[in-house]
This record gives sequence, structure tokens and C-alpha cells, in this order.
Amino acid sequence: MPWGKGRVIDEVSISSQYHEPTIQLLEFDNGDKLLRFCSYSHGRFNRSPLMIDEKDLRLLGKAIVKRKEIRKFISKLN
Repeated sequence: MPWGKGRVIDEVSISSQYHEPTIQLLEFDNGDKLLRFCSYSHGRFNRSPLMIDEKDLRLLGKAIVKRKEIRKFISKLN
């Protein structure tokens, strides 16, 4: 990324009809963390924006419950 090197420290994804919606928690060398909303198709990263319907959004929300780090990060939305 332009702001430095980082790595995926937590990830959650589901399979949908057209792609694999994914949320990744990234941590950079300077300690900053951010969420990336992305998708994969046939095992390949898609560079287009994540688009997700209501049904799949619910499934992704249920999957997040099992991912401690992402759940903790998203809880800051409240």
C-alpha cells in the first residue's frame, strides 16, 4: 500500500452466488489498523468495489461474530 507494508491479521468471508465477499483487518508496520472490504472470485482478488445484497450481508454479519479482532474493530462504529 502507499502508506507502508502491512499484513492481514484477521479475515472473514462467505461464499455467494457470484463471488466471495471478504472483510480483512490489516495491520501496518507503524501499528495502524484498517478494514478492507473486498471480494474474491475463483480464488483471485477482485479490484472492484465490494457489492453485497441483504441476504449475503446477514451471512457475513453472522460470520463476523466468530472473528474476535474484526468484531472488536467494527464495534467502534457504535
